[in-house]
Amino acid sequence: MSTKIQHFLHCHLLWLLGVSQDDQLGCRGCCKRITGSIYVCFGCDFYLHRSCAKLPGEIRDLFHPCPLLLTILDYEYICNACFKTDSGLSNRCKRCEFDMHVEGTQRATIETEELIQHFTHWHPLKLLAPNNHLEVGCAIYNKLCFASAFDSFAYGCQDCNFFVHHSCMINIPRQIIHFFHPSCPLVLLTDVPCQYEGFDEASSGLAFHCGKCKFQLDVKCALLPTVESKMPIRFNIHPTSIQCKACGEHGLLAPCFACSKRSCAFFLH
Repeated sequence: MSTKIQHFLHCHLLWLLGVSQDDQLGCRGCCKRITGSIYVCFGCDFYLHRSCAKLPGEIRDLFHPCPLLLTILDYEYICNACFKTDSGLSNRCKRCEFDMHVEGTQRATIETEELIQHFTHWHPLKLLAPNNHLEVGCAIYNKLCFASAFDSFAYGCQDCNFFVHHSCMINIPRQIIHFFHPSCPLVLLTDVPCQYEGFDEASSGLAFHCGKCKFQLDVKCALLPTVESKMPIRFNIHPTSIQCKACGEHGLLAPCFACSKRSCAFFLH
């Protein structure tokens, strides 16, 4: 057993010690009180449980498409998978500003014919048989999961009232480039409200998100089909007062896109 190590979570050598318990000192990783075998840097008052030091420095998880690096955060953060508040260690993607607490990445993998774990929802999803009396909306495309006995089968979490078609679930991307926000990729997050201006429908709880720019788009909005039209557009207001919602430029001239609901005042080049 090595008595000292160089660990990626700290810039100095860490020495291995055995302590019974110290209520005054906390592990910088899990933020719990020190007990058992710990690594310590005396010059920095840095303490790390041996179990925390053994955690992998990089992982892959189904809730995020990029590699997640083990990082110590000196502030409270919200886990982007389960949306609980945590502090200390985080499995982090700095580019996407995505954080996931360590306990979440250590959860057991569930995969049976009737019960699966999918990145669209934090809880396991149960296979639901078609039922004429159960009519719920698919969280991805907002279509009825069950309208008749011969409809496509679906998975769901009845505690959260979250349901999704199997066909929708296997086709939804985890990351997209969208023309509303072309400068950065948007990553799928769960259980977040739609904040994009111009859409007044209830959110599905799924959104494509850019943590760097604090931009997010509800999944139903992001996956709307696009259409090219050569029909002339007549403005009832002066074109110089019209602003493109994507680039912010004023003075749109036809042809351009406009929301069918005039109250939205939503225009795009």
